[in-house]
Amino acid sequence: MIDQTNFEVFRAEAIWYVKPTDTLELNESSLKCSDLFIATFPSLHTLISQASVLDVTLTRKKRTISYKLFTWTNAANLKRGWLCEFETNDSPIEILSEHQLLLDNIGGIVATYDQIPTAAEMLTDNQNFLFTKSQCSRGLNDWAILYSQSCGFEGIEKIQTDDLICFVCEANGNETLYDLNTKQVLLFAPDHSFRNVEVLEGQPEYTFYKMTGITTFVDYVETLADQWLS
Repeated sequence: MIDQTNFEVFRAEAIWYVKPTDTLELNESSLKCSDLFIATFPSLHTLISQASVLDVTLTRKKRTISYKLFTWTNAANLKRGWLCEFETNDSPIEILSEHQLLLDNIGGIVATYDQIPTAAEMLTDNQNFLFTKSQCSRGLNDWAILYSQSCGFEGIEKIQTDDLICFVCEANGNETLYDLNTKQVLLFAPDHSFRNVEVLEGQPEYTFYKMTGITTFVDYVETLADQWLS
């Protein structure tokens, strides 16, 4: 019989995610990652190797969605976890090869929870999604007008945003993006109180920021993993 404890904890912690009308199927699982994934994301591989894994199949309104639930349990039996979606319909949006490599191996993070108290600022805090391809977008979209106005008010030249891919979106609308050409990661944050960021040189406050210690997409992923390992 499958131990459903980890899923029931997730369900209680992330109460918004599973609907009463959803049909669920749970199966014990394991994860085998590619050699390239292990070499590219060593910290992430270390982290997920420490997790218990459940395959979760959810059917909602005739749509079937496949997930893996990664759960970590500490010595005090407190748990933390990620629900990662493996999408079957490929989105046409262009993404970095490293981003696709991550999706092929662990999926995109659509929900997280953490019972372990921490005062540290986490990259997974308050995010609507991380990495999920169908939710990624190109350019600034809804923020484009605000960005143009901010630059106009201060007489500042805009940076090129056409090749920026939003791969993480916070609940309040802040977006984490990477440049398809340089792989540089930037935060666009009109509403924030982050400590570990600095305004991108030559840009207005409350637009583009650099994150301390993070330059590329791989840096972002590995920093996120290190936060969960600590």
